[in-house]
Amino acid sequence: MTRTWFSMITVTGITMLVTLITPCGVNGQRRGQEEAPSQRWSPISIGIYVGYDNQPSGEVAGAQMRIPVLPSGTVELISGANITFLNQLKEYQFNLEAVYTTGATTGGLYVGGGLAWRNTMFGSDLTAGRRTVRGYSIVTGLKTGGIAGTPFSPQLEIRWTFLKETALNPRVISLGVNVPLWGTGPRRSDLSGR
Repeated sequence: MTRTWFSMITVTGITMLVTLITPCGVNGQRRGQEEAPSQRWSPISIGIYVGYDNQPSGEVAGAQMRIPVLPSGTVELISGANITFLNQLKEYQFNLEAVYTTGATTGGLYVGGGLAWRNTMFGSDLTAGRRTVRGYSIVTGLKTGGIAGTPFSPQLEIRWTFLKETALNPRVISLGVNVPLWGTGPRRSDLSGR
């Protein structure tokens, strides 16, 4: 009986040892093996937009840069500047926001918030001089992937800005287009295997 237990323990130990040192797959021995797919970093994109600012009641034109924080592109930093055109005045605004996007590079809804700076003349006296006021912003929007195989990605966006030291809280609705700074096509390793 002792010999039987010893034999069973020995056989079990040898089987476990062989299992641990044997390669799990034979992919290393196969020829023509494709490279493991690597996750590509989503590209930085730049864009322009036009819209309407309802509080000072003026048209808006601006530019932005979308910088992915995660490789998938689901979290982005948006740095943007715009000009609101009024009758005898131009107001300037700069935003730095972090947004979460549901569809990453393929598009989708996004929502976020950040910091805002607005440079304008506050009050009714146009000779008072310009002043920059800091605040925060909340942004939500919808962006799509490229249109019909092009790199152009349209977006519809609403931004609320809450400025300190003033009752001015601009709300901008805008329509724009973004373009990635580098290609979103297949990788070179994908093309070399063809």
